[in-house]
Amino acid sequence: MSWYYYLLSVVVGVVVCSLLRKNGERDERESTASLPVIGVDSAQFLSWARASVRSIVSSADIASRGYFEVCKKFERPFVMPSFGIGPIVVLSPSQFEVLNRSENEVMAFPAQMEVMQPRYMMGDRDLSLFRNAIQFDVVRRHMTKDTGFFAPNTADELVNVFRHSLKLERDDWQVLDIWDTCLKIIGRTANRTFIGLPLCRDENLLEQSTLYAKTVFQGATMITALPPFLRPFLGPLIGLTAKKYATRCMEILEPYVQDRLLIQLQQQKEKIPNDALQWMIEESVKGAGETSASVIAQRLLILQLVSTYTTTYALTNIIVNLYGSNSRADFIAGLRSECDQVAARYDGLSTKEAIDQLYRVDSAVRESLRVSPFAVIAPLRMTSRDGILDMGNGIQLSPGTRLGIPFQAVHYDDRFYDNPLDYDAFRFSRGFEGFHDNKTQTATQQLTPNVNESFLTFGYGRHVCPGRWYTAQTLKQVLAYIVQNHDVELVGKPTPSRSILNTILPPLGSAMRIRRRN
Repeated sequence: MSWYYYLLSVVVGVVVCSLLRKNGERDERESTASLPVIGVDSAQFLSWARASVRSIVSSADIASRGYFEVCKKFERPFVMPSFGIGPIVVLSPSQFEVLNRSENEVMAFPAQMEVMQPRYMMGDRDLSLFRNAIQFDVVRRHMTKDTGFFAPNTADELVNVFRHSLKLERDDWQVLDIWDTCLKIIGRTANRTFIGLPLCRDENLLEQSTLYAKTVFQGATMITALPPFLRPFLGPLIGLTAKKYATRCMEILEPYVQDRLLIQLQQQKEKIPNDALQWMIEESVKGAGETSASVIAQRLLILQLVSTYTTTYALTNIIVNLYGSNSRADFIAGLRSECDQVAARYDGLSTKEAIDQLYRVDSAVRESLRVSPFAVIAPLRMTSRDGILDMGNGIQLSPGTRLGIPFQAVHYDDRFYDNPLDYDAFRFSRGFEGFHDNKTQTATQQLTPNVNESFLTFGYGRHVCPGRWYTAQTLKQVLAYIVQNHDVELVGKPTPSRSILNTILPPLGSAMRIRRRN
């Protein structure tokens, strides 16, 4: 059974319990009574309860309808039902700046923890690993715009994973599952950055951490869908499988971290590597967090979990969108030409300077992220519990109200994009073809890490993803490597996009034929 139906069956299984608590949501609905409501038929008996149940599989349709009927026409927010977390106030683009308000007015942390459920899925009962999030602080410090250090290691790891792990050394066709293949590629390249050689190539660690990530994301979705009063009882049960995989990962990571702590303690400078694990160790030694191998290994596992799974999601969609496009022959020829020219100029594609010149590749990546978003509504936030949030124009939200941005609908708005439902690999680079002033193009072309009110993949406002520069560089390197060195064909039609709750599922089950080019 696919995880889509597994999730669906579990969510539906708690519908009765959810119905019992719907009267408790009356206060939340009253706090948004002045706003238009989409997706609720007020004439029906138990209208909100029934709408919440329908939202399990129809959140994308509800959000799209609300965006085009309310946000786009009247520049006003609307309210939609959401199973598990209750009503959500969905902002129009003119109101996105509300998310930049101080944490005293609009809170990110409670909403993020509700989505990730680390208490039950990551064993972080007091949320200490997220309240003092060293693992993400090092990303902000080391993996932002200054990503040149990672490029040679990623290039080296790509050669190894394609030739030895995927065994794509021959020129005959092989059929591979796209999701599983992308997990291997991203798992290896990310671990090269996080923990370095030789552990990044440990197949057992890769397998167990992959299973852990999959279980955490599935389990968190289930728990978020549960009524809050049931989460303390069912959350630990849902988290048991994740706990098993986490233990297996820790058995590998903890001794490795202990060895690295000894190297740091003994100041063996010639042996100190430059990777995310080392950065976390240095921050911990400075007093920013605990220096036990167990805690640092847990932080490392969280970093792997968050980055590997989301980047795999992105790469899977890139391959499906590019090679499933009706214009794939022209797109691939254009990408290959650019890669070959830049590689000849820079003696390969293993430096940041070279990768930064791949404008068509960047456009192909950004366009896939646009047309295949991760969520229906994102980012999610919560108004402070201490007072009323005044949004202006007579709109006031009571404490504890959830609000968010219509991520998917914005990406499909023809005000921002021509033919928005079509994948156009060169949408963002076509206007700059023939440019010779690279600095001007870099400053003018909307590159993958650039966030604005019409491109929301990496979030919006104060909490935009700090690792987006590294992620974009990695995706560009992987795509360039595939285009230059392999022929790819999709097997059958791409799996249609589906959503459950607020999550848009990746195209699981899609396969490709791939062979090494002569």
